[in-house]
Amino acid sequence: RLLVLCVCLAGPGVASAQPLDTDPAAERLWSDIERVLKRDCNGTTRIGLKMYSLERRTSLLAKNSDQLFTPASNQKMITSVMALKRVGPDYRFYTRLYTDGYIEGSTLKGDLYIKGFGDPWLVTEQMWLLVNALRNLPVTRVEGRVIADNHFFEDQRRVATWANYNGSEAYLAPMGALSFNFNTVTVHVEPAQEAGLPPVVVVDPATDYITVRNTARTVNGLSDHERLIVNRLPRQNHDEIIVAGTLPKTMARKKYYLNVTDPQWYTLHAFRENLEQAGVEVTGGLERGYVPDNARLLVEHESPPLADILRGLNKFSNNFIAEQILRTLAADVYGPPGTTENGVKLLHAYMEGLGYSAGQYNMVDGSGLSRQNKVSPDQIVAVLENAYNDLSIFPEFIAALGVMGIDGSVEDRMNGNRHAQKIRAKTGTLNHVSALSGYFQSMDGERFAFSILLNDMKCSNGKAMKLEDDILDLALHFKRSEGGREDESAEPGPASINP
Repeated sequence: RLLVLCVCLAGPGVASAQPLDTDPAAERLWSDIERVLKRDCNGTTRIGLKMYSLERRTSLLAKNSDQLFTPASNQKMITSVMALKRVGPDYRFYTRLYTDGYIEGSTLKGDLYIKGFGDPWLVTEQMWLLVNALRNLPVTRVEGRVIADNHFFEDQRRVATWANYNGSEAYLAPMGALSFNFNTVTVHVEPAQEAGLPPVVVVDPATDYITVRNTARTVNGLSDHERLIVNRLPRQNHDEIIVAGTLPKTMARKKYYLNVTDPQWYTLHAFRENLEQAGVEVTGGLERGYVPDNARLLVEHESPPLADILRGLNKFSNNFIAEQILRTLAADVYGPPGTTENGVKLLHAYMEGLGYSAGQYNMVDGSGLSRQNKVSPDQIVAVLENAYNDLSIFPEFIAALGVMGIDGSVEDRMNGNRHAQKIRAKTGTLNHVSALSGYFQSMDGERFAFSILLNDMKCSNGKAMKLEDDILDLALHFKRSEGGREDESAEPGPASINP
């Protein structure tokens, strides 16, 4: 702890740095990067940087690479590699249906239990598959209650270090062993055809768990326009969506993503409504509880493989998925209920396998939402190299990263640069924090792992991302003075960067 504290209290990242590679081209690259780093985004910003040749197994250049930084969502890469290493790309998550009764004809006489085992990908399509499997037993009537069992996880819905994160934003969605649609809803708001009327509000998925209070008005023009407010408020056993303010009738349809406060109750409502849509009548009410010991399994629904789920996690930086994976693996290894604390133990075990002791970093969650996470560029690059060297997981891991300028959270970055697709990266953003780490291929085909961590930023996130992009633009054009592999399709000469 003392080591972590000393490193975190270190001054701004203005320490001198130099290329670690003796190639003159590396010296020129560093000189160009130094000019980028002297922009106003640097100032008191702490900068950690490392570029490492995966083929030569040597560092190309580094700056403050052994210092600790808040990685933001770069933490998700560590969670992803740990999970792939421990359970493999084909690992599945389960949701199971049980009964303590019996089926007579197509009628289930008894209670129907739905138990979650941490599936982060029980979305609308998957819920339909679960319900359809029950319908095809066949079951068309349930003479009993529908009861949700959420006890595979601890009761705490958010990580303890997220104490200040209690808003309705989708990225703050709570966790639950039984969860649905990332524990979020989408609210569509469209202006009415005539001024004075309330806008049209559609909530997806539509469940009894969500009610809407719409006091907003459609107005003629922008001069009459007040800010449109769409929020979620917790109520007794349901959430209420509040829509207020004004919306000009010429405005395009707007979309808002909000989290829910009670994942178990939300999922239970969605499950019952999907049953009804599939033609399965339920005569009893909804309750919370435990699957009894004498219950028998009716349906076992399995998620898509972990490899597919990691694409949603890393390309779109989904905090909910990261934390669900961490708690599920914790329950698998240490026994239920799955806890974040035990999940962090798995992260520690993985880092120990890379040669790092607990005092050399700090990890408190799987998503990177907590500012208490502290890792170094050296450690992130070590994780990237570890994944790269393991063919049993590397194709799935790199496929889960964003393709620069093409998809995910880097879709709108380095657009127009035809070599940008040679970068596969994970972003990270918090207030005063920006991060970008992953892999790139240089002009002569050499492959590198890299990590850029910016903390204590005094500039906008947009400027920070531009700085990161310009560093990578220079790196893409790196070409060794001799012995490199020629890429005839690459443009000659260095990138043009305006410091």
